[in-house]
Amino acid sequence: MPSSGISFRGGSGSPEFHDVLADFKQRGCNILVTGRVSETTTNRTTMQLLGASTEERKRVLVLTDTTARYANSKLPGGTNAGDPDVWVIDWGDDERSVSGSGSMAVPETPRLTTSPEDSIRELRSDIVTAVSFFDEWADGLTPSELRLSFDSLIKPLERCDQEAVERFLRTVMALVRGVSGMAHYHLPVPTSNPVVQELTPLFDARVELRQSNGLVPEQRWHIPEYDQTTNWVQL
Repeated sequence: MPSSGISFRGGSGSPEFHDVLADFKQRGCNILVTGRVSETTTNRTTMQLLGASTEERKRVLVLTDTTARYANSKLPGGTNAGDPDVWVIDWGDDERSVSGSGSMAVPETPRLTTSPEDSIRELRSDIVTAVSFFDEWADGLTPSELRLSFDSLIKPLERCDQEAVERFLRTVMALVRGVSGMAHYHLPVPTSNPVVQELTPLFDARVELRQSNGLVPEQRWHIPEYDQTTNWVQL
């Protein structure tokens, strides 16, 4: 995501925002994206965080709030779900399907009747499979080459208790950091929602989105490590 025009609001003793972002890209990071905005704005944020199609990226798209047929609306221009470097995981209500990379596609299989805890463990397993495949295919991923997008945490939080979701997130986050990748997880609720404050400490950063009265959508970043928040800038 472009960092032009983004800076921390006052304070001293912390690096510049663009240096923090560069460090995230080098060592890997997990980002929580919050705020109630339009689907168009959410998709635009996802596209930016997944990286431009001109860059060498391996993209994993985890869908919990929509189905795989809409995957292309979340991918950067020039990229589509059928590309060999894109892996789509569909965690729908009635069926669970995984679209692998290129010819490695796995056929859709009916969702078995399982507990919410078993279901989220299956989702974790699917994510591990996707990341491991790309890491092996690339013979070791370079920093920020892996980009993972989790389209909504709402359904996991509704189906499972928060403690189980936090355990799930810690595992996925460790996996992403292990290959120096960048992952973002949408939580489309207002900042005032208690779950935002409860989950934020798990993440390296939180991107807050806002959009009101048809105005241009804006973003600001919160970096817990430095106790810093940036100015609002156009998305």
